[in-house]
Amino acid sequence: MKNLIFCLCILCLMSFKGLAQKVEGYVYDAKTNEPLVGVNVIYQVKGETKGVASDVNGFYEVSVPAGGIELTFSFVGYTSQMLPLVVNPREVVKKDVYLKMEAHLLEDVVISAGRFEQKVSDLTVSMDVLKADAILRQDPSDITATLKTIPGVDINDKQPSIRGGSGWTYGVGARSLILVDGLSVLTPGSGEINWNTIPMENIAQVEVLKGASSVLYGSSALNGVIHIRTARPGLVPKTRVNAYLGIYGDPANSDYQWWDKGFWKEGKYQVEPFLRKNVFSGIRNPIYEGIDFSHARRIGNFDVSGGINIFSDEGYRQGDFNRRVRVGGNITYHQPGKNMINYGASIHFLSNKYGDFFIWRSPNQAYRPSPFTNMGREGNQFQLAPFYNFTNPDRNISHKVRGRFFYRADNIIQTIEQPTLPDILSNMGTNVNELAGFISEVQNGDWTKYLKPLIGPALTGNWQGVVDGLVEEAGKLLPGIFPNATTADYCDLIAWGMNALKDPETGKMNNIPNEENLIPWLNNALNPVEPKVYTDKFYNYYLDYQFNKRWGNAQLTAGLTYERMQTTSHTTGDHDSDNAAVFVQFDDKFFDRLNISLGVRGEYYRVDDHKREAETKIFGYKVPFQPVFRGGLSYKLADYSFIRASFGQGYRYPSLTEKYARKDIGGVGVYPSPDVKAEKGFNAELGFKQGYKFGGLQGVIDIAGFYTEYKNMIEFRFGLFDNGENAMLNSMNDVLKMIMAQNSLGIGAQFYNVSKARIYGTEISTTGVYAFHSNALLTYNLGYVFIQPEDADYKEKNAREANYTDPLQMKEKSNTSRYLKYRQKHTVKASFDFEWKRLSLGTNLQWKSKTLAVDYIMLDERVKENRELMDYVRGILFGTERDGYNMADYWREHNKNYFIMDVRAGVKVTQKVQFQFLVNNLLNKEYSVRPMAVAAPRTFVMKMGLSF
Repeated sequence: MKNLIFCLCILCLMSFKGLAQKVEGYVYDAKTNEPLVGVNVIYQVKGETKGVASDVNGFYEVSVPAGGIELTFSFVGYTSQMLPLVVNPREVVKKDVYLKMEAHLLEDVVISAGRFEQKVSDLTVSMDVLKADAILRQDPSDITATLKTIPGVDINDKQPSIRGGSGWTYGVGARSLILVDGLSVLTPGSGEINWNTIPMENIAQVEVLKGASSVLYGSSALNGVIHIRTARPGLVPKTRVNAYLGIYGDPANSDYQWWDKGFWKEGKYQVEPFLRKNVFSGIRNPIYEGIDFSHARRIGNFDVSGGINIFSDEGYRQGDFNRRVRVGGNITYHQPGKNMINYGASIHFLSNKYGDFFIWRSPNQAYRPSPFTNMGREGNQFQLAPFYNFTNPDRNISHKVRGRFFYRADNIIQTIEQPTLPDILSNMGTNVNELAGFISEVQNGDWTKYLKPLIGPALTGNWQGVVDGLVEEAGKLLPGIFPNATTADYCDLIAWGMNALKDPETGKMNNIPNEENLIPWLNNALNPVEPKVYTDKFYNYYLDYQFNKRWGNAQLTAGLTYERMQTTSHTTGDHDSDNAAVFVQFDDKFFDRLNISLGVRGEYYRVDDHKREAETKIFGYKVPFQPVFRGGLSYKLADYSFIRASFGQGYRYPSLTEKYARKDIGGVGVYPSPDVKAEKGFNAELGFKQGYKFGGLQGVIDIAGFYTEYKNMIEFRFGLFDNGENAMLNSMNDVLKMIMAQNSLGIGAQFYNVSKARIYGTEISTTGVYAFHSNALLTYNLGYVFIQPEDADYKEKNAREANYTDPLQMKEKSNTSRYLKYRQKHTVKASFDFEWKRLSLGTNLQWKSKTLAVDYIMLDERVKENRELMDYVRGILFGTERDGYNMADYWREHNKNYFIMDVRAGVKVTQKVQFQFLVNNLLNKEYSVRPMAVAAPRTFVMKMGLSF
């Protein structure tokens, strides 16, 4: 018994001796001295790997056997460091470690591809990454200036498009999901992106994931993901202030200029920058100005950050203005302990007023809006987003829970004051006697003489004869009554009439006068009552749970998502929807060379009583949810050489605006389409990535071929409508029915499904740096993208449209080509920035080929013998100058390949103060990617930044 007790004591002493000694310390970033959380600290003993991970303060403590050991410190994005040590029995060794970030671009760390941290070299899909320095060099007004520099990314009228996945859809719906710290910032209800919500004052990194990403991110990630990641506080408090001023120069065509000194003196701008009347009183051109403030710090175990942005833009186009006040912040508590636990919440508030238009007044008044698109919005939004994160480093598992409550209230506003009827008649030089004579003839029933030339052709079905007769009679009558009138003046008169027909309570155009109420109606029309303002309210509730488990190189990501939306809207009506999903993705690395990724998602969607919006067929059986799959692999051929291939399915449910919107805005309507279906598609890609280094030059070249196919692709058509039936007028018979029903005429857009579309092409890009010496550095980013955007059914559509005989039958697009609308085949982009000591110089270069097709109502490029009815409609709606110059002539002259150039220069006065001067569109090039959307003229920007 004594021997047994003695042996047990010896074993205990030996065991104590083996575990009593340890190594502890902190792990820091070698450049910033910030603690690194989650660094793996490992060693091997008898073939077994043991270790720990650093905690929230960067602290690690690992028990080690006595004797010689090698500790390895590794962290994604940093160069691993091996630390050889000799530890005596019962010794506690204190050792702080400083890790250096990987210098090679292939070692950039991203999270968008798999919802966990990965190196760019391990990805199975295409991705571009922009750091904070690259973002700060661009125009500070919003993030679109930076996104436009990325190869394969375009912003068409404020709508993002990745590799031609989107054209232009009336500012509604998005096929590219926009995230800020993992949460969507697309506006609930409309699915549009309001770039004013992006916190420019606190961006750390932008990741652009190209290709279908619905498995991890759901609807709206059909075309890709743009993920904005904000900066987090460090040990040292940081404060940053940016102030900037932009001045729009004079356009190349002086006819476009609509402003003068009197505009801001007389208060004619919709927004007024806060320094406009004192500091900048001598500037006659429109300006924009803004100020950003952000502060971040750690207080004990709390991370606290906040920011404010104030921005005003008078706009280079009349009525195209923007004013925002954005306030936001984040608080995170890091719970002490072995497990890494943090929780907190972010809060954001935005007050916003902005205007826009998509139809100009005329080709010579391209910066002025048509009275039919005099629209804008004013509103506020609030968001509260709590979160909880738990990580057990011993078991390599993590749980993440994120929630969000979102509320937005806004209303439609008129952006400029509409002319009164006396003003309109005065501008048209109205001949009162001729007008009185015409009215007298109508009252006496003599107006039928104007219809006689039309009756014969109408009875024989000769609609072209009806059009010719109508034009001839109008040509005889109208010049006598309105001798000075232009087509823009006629639009003013028509818009006035359409507004006069509106019921001030409901906003619907059903206020048609009769004999009994003619006098009160005329009185109200001449002295219009302010229309009733309706506030659209949107409520959004979001909850996301994510689980991660790692086994060696293998990573499992799974989760659940639920989203509920409620709207109380005069624009779309009252609706509610539910969206629930489950997703799983598995990633693994084999032989330290081959990365494989597989994922699946199932999603359920309901709108109102339509409980099977996501219905699909699986092996011939209908199921009430939408399944999507993705798979990808990458293989390391050699050092810094990688080949990849991926396939991913995607889908996007139509927004409530696309399905149910019904609103008259200055004469233009958005018409409901409740039967529009979800669009689906897939993306396949084969790519090659090669890193290179020659002396002071290092970078990455990436080549990718891609193929995307869509089914039920959602596009919009613009045309003439029967306001009573909310139906597009597609024939003269439709017009007659509308007249017989005493319904009013409308102009507007409606969403519909294109049967099938495909987009394929190639992207070649390179990003890198060249160090001339320690004080001189050149960074660059170059890319070329070729796309072939095709309507797969264009031949059948052309054959069908060739048989149209009715002058009002609406064709789909402006020509008979195979191409989808609002796309360009070729794009070349380049950005260069040179830094020498405290000075910097940079430029953005872009070349684009012409736009391939647009909407039929905007333009008809087909060869024809005689002018058709729609040609006359376009001439009035989009303006015709006195010499006959119209939009078709403008588009023929300007829809060509174009080149634009931006330049910038900066100086760091001190480490804390810097100035930058930018000139956008240096060559003052007049260009547009769609009719009537002429880009900004040469613009001068001055920016001052403070950091302390």
